[in-house]
Amino acid sequence: MAAAVSAITERIPPPAHGEVHVWLAWTERFAAAETLDYCRTLLARDELEKWRRFHFERDRQLYLVAHALVRQVLAAYLAIAPERLQFVANRYGRPELVREPGMPDLRFNLSHARGLAALVVTRSVDCGIDVEARRELGDLAAMAGQVLTAAERDYLWRLPDTERNWAFLKLWTLKEAYIKAVGKGLSLALHEFEFALGADISIRFQTGSADAAGEWQFAQRFPGPDHVLALALRSGDGPTCVYREWAPQRRGGSA
Repeated sequence: MAAAVSAITERIPPPAHGEVHVWLAWTERFAAAETLDYCRTLLARDELEKWRRFHFERDRQLYLVAHALVRQVLAAYLAIAPERLQFVANRYGRPELVREPGMPDLRFNLSHARGLAALVVTRSVDCGIDVEARRELGDLAAMAGQVLTAAERDYLWRLPDTERNWAFLKLWTLKEAYIKAVGKGLSLALHEFEFALGADISIRFQTGSADAAGEWQFAQRFPGPDHVLALALRSGDGPTCVYREWAPQRRGGSA
């Protein structure tokens, strides 16, 4: 997938057909009290109730920024107030935008991990995104046995010890992004598909799968030295990915 970088404006055109927009928001850039107060004004009542339940301030801030990102960006695409946006969960819990008459068919997915929120938006294309932060994983052998296929585990164990944690997270983000794009949650067994890492990322399905590798595109990116991001798109063609960074915008001015 080709990548381009673009600056944000308050009102922006939605993704064109064959285009994917990825928005990044680093919570350290949202430290000002006024900015956080503004983010809170974007959230719905149920989102605010969940935000209040987080015990640690870093988790509260990450949730706040991530969900403000969704509302501000989608509202800017649709040229409506953020509070007009409505969402509904599918049978597996994935949130989807409730479309009003005349609205474009925007699909989106959200992920966040330790200081970074990431949002992908497409037009009429199923999409999934996952971001993970570098960390020690404890019993890597047990985790790999639970979520990786035999081929993926073989790939992992051939690597030097110092590279295995990071390689596991790279595989994990791809699996998560695919599951989120399919929209069936963990009802989809992680051993039914596997990834091969390289210059081009490829997916293989177990015999009998309803999916075909040619129907999917995947990409991986490293927004910072300690984060890995993966994209999954149900598209046979290679779309153009436009990566943008987000800062909250007030109507008629910046926060």
